[in-house]
Amino acid sequence: MDVKFINPFLKGTLEVLKKMAFLDPLPGKVYLKETSVAYGDVSGIIGITGDVMGSLAISFKEACICDIISRMLGESCTETNQDVFDGVGEITNMISGVARTYLEKEGMAVYAAIPAVVYGRDHTINHILNSPSIVIPFATNKGSFVVDVCIKKSKNEERKSEKYQVVNQKTPVSAKPPDTHDIQAGVIQPAAVLDKKTVVKNKLREITVIRDDMVKQLTEKPFMEISQRQLFKKRIPMLDAKIKQLRLDISTIEMLANITEDTLEHPRIVKHYQHYEKNK
Repeated sequence: MDVKFINPFLKGTLEVLKKMAFLDPLPGKVYLKETSVAYGDVSGIIGITGDVMGSLAISFKEACICDIISRMLGESCTETNQDVFDGVGEITNMISGVARTYLEKEGMAVYAAIPAVVYGRDHTINHILNSPSIVIPFATNKGSFVVDVCIKKSKNEERKSEKYQVVNQKTPVSAKPPDTHDIQAGVIQPAAVLDKKTVVKNKLREITVIRDDMVKQLTEKPFMEISQRQLFKKRIPMLDAKIKQLRLDISTIEMLANITEDTLEHPRIVKHYQHYEKNK
C-alpha cells in the first residue's frame, strides 16, 4: 500500500480529534495487521470507493472512547451507551471526510458510504479487500485506539462491479447498518440516506435544545454559581461546533441522495451568470 494513501488518514485523525475533542493523540509505529479481530471494544467502519477503493476502520478501547465523547459533549461519559455509538459513527465519518479531502488534493475523486458501528469484545472487522491492512496506533491519557486502513488504487472495472460494504461480525448498534443493496460503487441509495438523515436530525434537535437551555440559564440567572457558569461557557462553543457539523452532515446527506452512478461517471456542468464567453 502506497504511503500517500496512509498519511491522509493520519492527518485526518489528528485534525478531527483536536477540533472536536480538544485532544492531541500521540501516533505510534505503523504496523501490518493480518487478522480480522478488532483492536478495541467499539469500532466504526466505512467503505471507500472512487479512484481508490477499500475501507477504513477506527477501533477504540472503552475508556478511551468514553473520554473522547465526554470531551465532545462536555459532559461525563463513563460507559458505552448510545451517545458513544453515535459519536464513533460521526468521528469515523469526519476522519474519512478529511482524509478524502487530502486525497482529492492529489487529483483523486473519492467517495464514502455511511459508517457502521460495531460493539463487543473480540468483534471482527472484515475489510472489503482481501488483503492485510495498515494500522496506525494512537495513545491518549485515557487509553488507546487504532486507525485501520485497507485501500488500494482502483481499476476502472472495479469501480463499477465492486460492492463497497464492510462485513461486521458481532451485534451492530445504533441505526441498522446498510446491507449489500444499500451501498454499491460508493453510491448511497435513498433508503439508507433517509435513515441516516433522520438520526442526524434527531441528534441536531437534541443538542440544540441543550444549547439553548444553557444560554437561557446564563441570561436569566445572574447569580449562578461561578463554577456552573464557567462550565456552561465552556460547553456552549463545543455544542455550537457540534450543531454546525450536524447541519453540514444533513446538507451532505441531502446532496448525496440526488447523486446517481450515472451522475458520478458523467458529470454535467451547469452554466450560470459568471460564464461570460458567449457575451463577449
